[in-house]
Order: sequence, then structure tokens, then C-alpha cells
Amino acid sequence: MSRKKFIPSLTPLRGIAATLVVFFHYHIFIAPLSSTESYVVSKLYLMVDLFFVLSGFVLHHVYGALFVQKIDRRSFWEFMKARFARIYPLHFFTFLYLFFWIAYMKARIDFEQTPAIFQNVFDDSAIPGILTLTHAWGTHMEATWNAVSWSVSVEWFLYIVFPFLVWIMGKDKYLVKVFLGLAALASLFILSHIIEPEWIKEITRQRQLTEEQLLYRPPNTIDIVTGFALLRGLSSFIFGMIAYEGYKNQLWASVLKFGYWFIVLWGGLLFLWHRDLLPDPFAIPVFSLLILHMAYVKGFLGSLLNSRVFTYLGDISYSVYMVHMPLILTLFVVLLLKGEVPVPSKEVNFVQNWVGAFIFWAIVIAIASATYRFIEQPARNKLRIL
Repeated sequence: MSRKKFIPSLTPLRGIAATLVVFFHYHIFIAPLSSTESYVVSKLYLMVDLFFVLSGFVLHHVYGALFVQKIDRRSFWEFMKARFARIYPLHFFTFLYLFFWIAYMKARIDFEQTPAIFQNVFDDSAIPGILTLTHAWGTHMEATWNAVSWSVSVEWFLYIVFPFLVWIMGKDKYLVKVFLGLAALASLFILSHIIEPEWIKEITRQRQLTEEQLLYRPPNTIDIVTGFALLRGLSSFIFGMIAYEGYKNQLWASVLKFGYWFIVLWGGLLFLWHRDLLPDPFAIPVFSLLILHMAYVKGFLGSLLNSRVFTYLGDISYSVYMVHMPLILTLFVVLLLKGEVPVPSKEVNFVQNWVGAFIFWAIVIAIASATYRFIEQPARNKLRIL
């Protein structure tokens, strides 16, 4: 299967997004990194949507030519095998890690007496879905086991539909792409204003959360992690594919190549997220612009982002994403074994909390470096040659 080379400047973007997800979950589950009046950190769940947009862009760049004319069975299975080798080994490893931890916990304490959210997350009936990468397809309301792997399940769905999307886009130079883009944007608004309010109401009831525990969650989000999460991922993925169509034609390249766009786009997002002034669906087209900018960028910023540090952070980004939640859940299990109820700290000493977040991130980087070297890379290489 012949493939185009990756666009190097996009690799650091994965590392930046994975890092921001780590800080988001620290903020939600361990200690607040901003006040309840600011949503700038709470909005970082959207980094997962940035992953989906980036995935649509990169897959279209690397594999799109294979499926423009027809969906050949051999090419399809070779593509799916390559993507399976990319995501499954580390997914399976993190599940096994948590499985043995939870088995140990259940042998030591009465699991039925733990908070409802833990019983939902570590639901044994979710295991078949975990093993088949279908656990976010609507069988459970909760993100189960390694909670962040819901997005991996959505990615698996996107891999299946990707060849068909490429084929459809190849049928028309303009109108199909406009229709898909408008449909994707409309779907995101339906998610945020119709589906999400009902979903969060039900999941809050199942988790037995209080209003105080929801203070950091902005209203009308697209942050749905099961079921309609497939529509969330698909909509963002389509924007990424459309952005790549623009990249092929060097759309706005003469403007977006300048490094100041990095500051303008990120600065604008953070400013608007601070007071929740940007509806979630509109963040997705901004992510498309950001990716186009990163693909075109030249000069000092391009050299900086392509430096060894940022490239390595991008290389290990999947490991960073997949190992940080098991670390948080391990902390919770230890507390439960000690007879304590794990709840986020209410400490508003933000200097202390940010120091703690950076220490946690450094630990995640160290562990992710090991899983990338000894699990992710070897398993991927082994599976791809079978």
C-alpha cells in the first residue's frame, strides 16, 4: 500500500492537544486549575475534537488516494489492519492494567458500596465492547474502564466509514463538500443544544452527582462520550477531510503560512472560552484553520515546532493520552482501598494546583515514553507485518 509522507509540522499539534487533555482531566478530577467563573480549562475537552479533525486531515492525506475511484477490498483491509495496529495494542494494555487493579480492589472491599460513578465506569458488561472497540457505540451511557478510550472507539468507527467518505467526496468537486460541511455543523449544534442537555441530565442522575460537582462544566457542549459521540467524532472528522481538500489546493496558503496565526488562533480560542463566548460547534472550523496553518507554517515557528522536543511530544501523544487516565483511576482505587471517597480537591490555591498539574504531567510523560518505546511501537510494527 503506497502512502504519502506525513506533514511533519502536524505531529507537534498532537502533542499539544494530548498535553491539554491531561491538564483538563487534572482540573476536573484532582484539583481545579481555574475558578468557576472561567471555562478556559473546562473547555479543553474540545482537544479530543481537535484530534478528530486532525485525524480526518491526516488520513485523507495519507490514504485518501486509495479510495477516490473505488473501495477495493484489499486496500480496505490493509488500511484497517494498519489502523488496528496503531490503536489497539496500547488500548488493550491499559485495559488489562485497570482490569487487574479493579479485580484486586473487588477482592478487598465491597464494590457495591463504592460511589455510583465507579460502578458505572468499571461495569463488567462493558468488557466485550472494550475488547471489540465498540464500547462508545451506545451500549453504555458512561465512558467505561479507561474512560478516555471512548474516543478510540469512535476513531475505530471513523476508520470504517473513512473510505466511503473519500469515495463520496470524490464524486463532486464542490457541492458534496459544502453539503457535508453544513450537515456536520448542523449536527454539532443539534448535539450541543438538544442531545447533550438530555444526556448530561441522565448521566448526572446515574453518577449521583450534585450541582456543586457540575460547577466547572459549561452548558450546551458537544462533550458527549458515548452513543451520539459517533456523530460528534464524524462531524469533526468531516471538517478535517474538507480542510485537507483545501490544503491540496493550497487554500489561503499565502496568508496562513505566517507564524502569528498560531498566536491569533490559540489566543482567540482561549479568550472566548474564558467566558464561554464561542459555541462548541464553531470551534471545529477554527480547528480546521489551525491545522491548515500548521501544515503551511514557515519560518521560526515552523522550525520550533519541528524541533526534537515538540516532535517527540507528538510522537508519544497517543501514549500520553492513553496512560494519564489509568494513573488518575489508580489514585482513586488506592483511596477507596484506604476507605476514603475520592473527590476532587476544593483547594483554590491555584499556584499549588498548577504545580501539582505540571508534576503529574511530567510523570505521565515519563510513563508514556516507556509505553511508547516498549508497547506501542513494537506491537504496531509486529502487527503491521503479519
